[in-house]
Amino acid sequence: MKTSIDALREDASRRLRRETLSAAAICIVLVTGGALTVTESLPALSGTTTTSAFLSGAVMGLFAVAAVVTIKNIVDLRRALSDDRALRRLHAKENDELQAHMEREVARTFIQIMPALAVIAIFAGALVSLEAMAAAAATLVFLSVALLVVKLSYKIRLQGEIGDDVE
Repeated sequence: MKTSIDALREDASRRLRRETLSAAAICIVLVTGGALTVTESLPALSGTTTTSAFLSGAVMGLFAVAAVVTIKNIVDLRRALSDDRALRRLHAKENDELQAHMEREVARTFIQIMPALAVIAIFAGALVSLEAMAAAAATLVFLSVALLVVKLSYKIRLQGEIGDDVE
C-alpha cells in the first residue's frame, strides 16, 4: 500500500511541476499582453487599433481561462499532496471509468463539430474585420496542428511503453 501511495505522490508532484510551469508561462503572456495593451504597442495587421484591441481581447480572454483552469489544477494537486486521503480521492476521480468515457465522448463530439465551429468563428471574425477573420482562421490552423502534435507525441510515447513492456 505504501508504494502505491508513493507512486501516486510522485505522479502528482510531477504534474504539479508541469502545471506550475504552465501557470508561469500563462502569467508571463498575460503580463506582456497587458503591458502591450496599456502602452498601445500592439501592432495591428492593417494599422487599425480597433483590430488590435479585438485580437488582444480575444487572446487575453483565452489565456485568462487557461490561467483559471491551471490554477485550479495546482490547488487540487497541492491539496492532494498534503493529505493521503485527498490524494486517493483525486486518483479515484481522475481514473473513474464513467468520467473518462464522458470526456472521450465530449472530445469526439467537439472534434466532429470543429469544422462548423471554424466556419462560425471565421464568419464572426469577418463581421469585425478581414484581419480578425484571418486571425480566427490562423488560430484554428494552429490549434489543429497542435492537436496533431499532441496526438503524435502520445502515440510515440505509447509505442515506447509497449516496446519497453515487450523487452
